[in-house]
Amino acid sequence: MKKLIAGSMAVLLATPALAGGYAYEQQPTDFMGWSILPYIALRGGATYGNLNNVFNNVKEDLGMNMYQIRTALGLTMEDAARFEIEGSFFTKGKKTKDFGDVANVNVSVKNIELMANTYMNIGHYKYIQPFAGLGAGLAFIDREAEVAGVSSSKDNTKFSAMGALGLDMPFGCFAVDVTARYNYVDVASGMHNFSADVGIRYMF
Repeated sequence: MKKLIAGSMAVLLATPALAGGYAYEQQPTDFMGWSILPYIALRGGATYGNLNNVFNNVKEDLGMNMYQIRTALGLTMEDAARFEIEGSFFTKGKKTKDFGDVANVNVSVKNIELMANTYMNIGHYKYIQPFAGLGAGLAFIDREAEVAGVSSSKDNTKFSAMGALGLDMPFGCFAVDVTARYNYVDVASGMHNFSADVGIRYMF
């Protein structure tokens, strides 16, 4: 599944090349009275993740710093709302923690997410447009715990939900997005991710 998601997002990144020759002339599509324009997006940033992990029947909060890359394919509707399918790829998060009488447990997390997101503009502004977003999807989580050279791992597919606030700055067929996100993953006793990223959208 993870390889399928990664391959699909690579194909999405190549999509604008097919439309590059006429992107500037293309007009929005009218669908049931709605003006619709497709786009592709690439985003990157940093995440602080807090994993509530249980080991040796003891629960501890593990704070981890990660980086992420996000790719998305979506539709802009009436210059007021956006809907997209987004794949997010996180670097490995690591933390060493004592769990009760077991010391120096090395916990690591790898995360890939596939989300359906909706964004709504707040007001209507020409140069800098605030927006809010909500999303839901699946997280593919690899967790590993290692102590005294012995490791155990778990692969989980879990529900994930996202809330976002950001600013959109349009430049012709491009737009720059600056976004702050909160993301919850229903793994272990809960994983809370706080992210900031900068991205570029290309309308075609």
